Amino acid sequence: MIVVVAAEAWEVPAWAIVVEARRRAGISQAELARRSGTSQSAVARYERARALPALSTLYRLVEACGLELRMHLEPATGDPRRPLIGEALGRSVEDRLRSNDNFTALAAQLQRAPGGA
Repeated sequence: MIVVVAAEAWEVPAWAIVVEARRRAGISQAELARRSGTSQSAVARYERARALPALSTLYRLVEACGLELRMHLEPATGDPRRPLIGEALGRSVEDRLRSNDNFTALAAQLQRAPGGA
């Protein structure tokens, strides 16, 4: 069995992953502790959200249940710059260069102004 953690899974707390992995394995907290090289009280703290396991510990706990925790990074779908990037790419090269020149000239004016950078 595999537990896959995707981008939206950041909403899933670590304690829920530990509880679900242990439930799927059908083992006790004591058995999970033995298999993962930690104490039963530590497992209980993780499952009750009294402690937050390090990512390496979370991987170890899930693996001790015979599962695999997978995580990956992907571009954010809600990137607020995405519309601006699309708009810029829709403009001609000449127009983008002209805009850059205008911005550079404005920045230079602001630096020369009293109190400028």
